[in-house]
Amino acid sequence: MIFDGGKIKNGEMTGKINVLIVDDDPLARGSIRRMLKKYCPEVNVGGEADSAVEARAMLNNSEFHALFLDISMPDENGFDLLDSIDSSKYMVVFTTSYDQYTIKAMRANAVDYLLKPVEAKELRYAVEKMIKIADGKIKPPQSADHKPELETRVNHVHKKYLTRLTLPDMNGFTIVEVKDIMYLEADNNYTVFHFSNRSKIVVSKPIKQYEDVLDPLVFFRIHKSSIINLRHLKEFSKIDGYYALMTDDNSVPVSRRRLPDFIRAVGAFNIL
Repeated sequence: MIFDGGKIKNGEMTGKINVLIVDDDPLARGSIRRMLKKYCPEVNVGGEADSAVEARAMLNNSEFHALFLDISMPDENGFDLLDSIDSSKYMVVFTTSYDQYTIKAMRANAVDYLLKPVEAKELRYAVEKMIKIADGKIKPPQSADHKPELETRVNHVHKKYLTRLTLPDMNGFTIVEVKDIMYLEADNNYTVFHFSNRSKIVVSKPIKQYEDVLDPLVFFRIHKSSIINLRHLKEFSKIDGYYALMTDDNSVPVSRRRLPDFIRAVGAFNIL
């Protein structure tokens, strides 16, 4: 199975699909690798790369048929990598942490999209599409043709979330930088903002209203009463309960129900 200019030679797939996993998060790479081994016997993981630089070197030295490619990586993102290679040679499955409705609309531009944390059934679905492409049953996506539009739409998702907030009070309002918010606490219908300079602002609006406008990759709801900024998370403790220790040394409770999602969120977290 060899890709050339978006076309497939050798109509039937022989052997396994050799894939390269590209993601700067070792936990994410390991998760995909293990699920491919367990659920997708048609696939061979031929290598893993933690950056675009390493991926390019591996692509130059070995034959791969497909890429499982993270979008958000330091220095060069997934689009940068595709711009630097002949991407028509590969079936590309993007992986992303952005849970947006536009993801489904963008699927036509690549073999598929996988939302982190990756689910086995979604991974299997993507591999089945690869197999159909390899067997010539469906046409390969012309991702290179759609890349500018795709990048624009994904960048829009990245920029959707606010970088500044206007917090009203009885005397007027205060404009704050979102990056300086350490965590939020619910107090009935009020929300208490805790900042990195140890100051506080109380706002007469429910915490849910702010959860909807803050980037879910960065701000995680660890309890019905608390949302933390993962950039300010210092430690996690299981002594006498579950607690997130923030950089101001305050401990914020983590609910037992939210604990598995919290661990996954921390593992998948990338500083953008």
